[in-house]
Amino acid sequence: MTTPPVSPHDSVDPTPTPGASTSADAIQAGAPHQSLRPNADDEPMRLITSFNDVFVVVASALLMFGTLWLTSALPRWLGTLVCAALIWGLSEIFVRRRRMALPALCYCFGFIATFASIGIIAINPVAMAQLGEHGHTSSNLGVGILLLLASSYAGIGIATALYWHRFRVPVTIAMGIGGVVWVSWLLVLILNENLVVAMRIANIIAGLAIFVWALRWDAQDPQRTSIRSDVAFWLHLLAACMVTHPIFWALMPDYPVAAIGVFVVLTVISLVIDRRALMMSSLLYVISAILSVMVTSTATQSLAVVAVVVGGALLLLSAFWHPARAIVLKRLPASWRARLPQ
Repeated sequence: MTTPPVSPHDSVDPTPTPGASTSADAIQAGAPHQSLRPNADDEPMRLITSFNDVFVVVASALLMFGTLWLTSALPRWLGTLVCAALIWGLSEIFVRRRRMALPALCYCFGFIATFASIGIIAINPVAMAQLGEHGHTSSNLGVGILLLLASSYAGIGIATALYWHRFRVPVTIAMGIGGVVWVSWLLVLILNENLVVAMRIANIIAGLAIFVWALRWDAQDPQRTSIRSDVAFWLHLLAACMVTHPIFWALMPDYPVAAIGVFVVLTVISLVIDRRALMMSSLLYVISAILSVMVTSTATQSLAVVAVVVGGALLLLSAFWHPARAIVLKRLPASWRARLPQ
C-alpha cells in the first residue's frame, strides 16, 4: 500500500525511506529514529547502505546502456519510455522493497531526466513544424523554444510527482526543481547570453524562496527524526547553490574582501539554521578571495597558507560547532529558537 503524501504540515512521521538518515539494521529492528540520531548537529546524511549499493548501480548502468542500444531502432520517444519503465521497475525492487540509498539517488535522477527527454522528444516535431511552415523568424523561433521549454518542464514535473508519491526518496523534490533550473540556464546560455544577468537575479530570488521552504520543512522536525529533515537537507543544498554562486560570480575577482564578508555572513546563518550547505557552496570562492588578498610573489606558498588557514578554521568550527551555535542562538528571540533545530 502506498504511503500517504507527506508535507511540512503533517504531524505523523512516515515510514522510513531510502536515502533517509537511518540505518538498514535499525529499520529492520524497528528502532526509533531518536536512538539513531543522538546529535542533530551532526546533520546526518545517508548516501550508501553497503557496497552492494555500488554493485547494483554499476549493474543498472550496464542494463540501461544495453537497453538504449537495443531500442535504438524504435522511435526515440518509445525507446525513452522503455527506459523510464525499466527504471521504475528497478526502483520497485531496490528502492521500495530493499530501501537502498545510492540506487535511490541514481534511479531518481534517471527517471526525472528520462521524462524530461520524453517531453522534449514528443513536442519536438510540433516545434519543428512551426519553424518549417512559417520560416525561422524570431517570433516563430520563440514559439518553438517555448514549446520545447514547456514540454521539458512538464516532463520534469510529472516525473518528480510520480517518483515522490511512490518511493518517497528525500532528494526527489530538490532534484526536480534543480532540473527545471538547469534546463532554464541551458536555454539562456545557448539562445541569448544577454539574459545572463537577469537569470542570475531570478536564480537568487528562486533560491531564497527554496531556502524559506526548506526552513519550513526543518521547522516541522526540529529534532531531525523524520524524512522531513532529509528533504530539507537537499532543499538547503539546492538553495545554497542557487543563491551563493550568482553572488560570488558578481563579487569575484574584483571584490575579494566583500566576498570574504559574505562568507562570514553565510557562516553565521549556517550556525543559526544548523546547516552547512551555505558554507560548502561558497568555500571555493572564499579560498580564491583570501588568496587574491594575500597574494605574494610566490603563488604556491600563498595557496598553501590559505589552505592551512581555511582548512584549520573549518575544522575548529566543526569541533566547536555546538558552542559556537549556542553563542549565536542566545542573540535570537526565544520564539525563533523554539523553531530551530535543538
